[in-house]
Amino acid sequence: MTRQDDAPKVAIYWDFENLHAILANLAYGENAYRENRFFIQPPLINIKPILDYASSFGDIIINRAYGNWQWFSKYREDLNQAGIDLIQIFPRGQGMKNSADIRLTVDALSDVYTHTHISHVVVVSSDSDFIALSQRIKQTGRFVAGIGVEGLSNRFWISSCNDFKFYQHLTPTRTMEPPIPVQTAAAEPPPLVLILPAPQVEGGSLSFEEARDALHRALRQLVERRGVNYVPKATLKHSLKRLLPVFDEVLLGFQNFTEFLGRCEDVVRTVDNDSGGHVALVGYEAPLISNHAPQDTAVTRDSLATTEEA
Repeated sequence: MTRQDDAPKVAIYWDFENLHAILANLAYGENAYRENRFFIQPPLINIKPILDYASSFGDIIINRAYGNWQWFSKYREDLNQAGIDLIQIFPRGQGMKNSADIRLTVDALSDVYTHTHISHVVVVSSDSDFIALSQRIKQTGRFVAGIGVEGLSNRFWISSCNDFKFYQHLTPTRTMEPPIPVQTAAAEPPPLVLILPAPQVEGGSLSFEEARDALHRALRQLVERRGVNYVPKATLKHSLKRLLPVFDEVLLGFQNFTEFLGRCEDVVRTVDNDSGGHVALVGYEAPLISNHAPQDTAVTRDSLATTEEA
């Protein structure tokens, strides 16, 4: 087996119209997409950074997007360059809302059970309709990641994922065309620049207080489970992500996880920098390494190995 075959396999599913509609409303005003949905749409989605995030998990083997492509022809170059499989969803009836959601869900579940080598599933949407999909896929042992717009992503959808990224933080500011249609031959206005605003709704964003609280809970759980107040930083971050899938220290203005921990000195303290570093829970009454050493004694490699084996 080659090294590439050993890499995790990723399937990404785009609820394309959902993401485009949110960006259109942010760029041109509330209800802008609904009022202009039956016209050729200006390209607003920056596709490459989303694919870069998905490929960080492994090899992308399924890359599928759902929408009514007759209105998204201006995305043609980007979509073709990204190698996205376009699934045409024609409107049916008056609602027209859930056609793409249902097809995406059916395809994702079918792919997971058919292609057992898929290890990661990425869903691009801010919609709560995919909560059940995430729960079912996680039951099969797969990793589920979501991508949505900050402040406009359903908070229950966020918490149902193993990892969640906000579109704003994956992509740089992008210059776009004026909205369509243009009814007269007057000179075109200059292009708009999409500058996404701060979140205006509850949920779907990340605050330092929320991250600090989740850090405290994650670290306490690890210390109590291990029976020793000595936790690797990498293990702590994984546990924190399980409690708070949207956690990303960069969103909070920190360059790395260690810098974030430094701001939480009332919760966590650094013990050493061995093998990536270890931390302890502040104020927790438990031996740092063993019953035979003072609590502030440095940890030896032999005692750490004994603790881990236990």
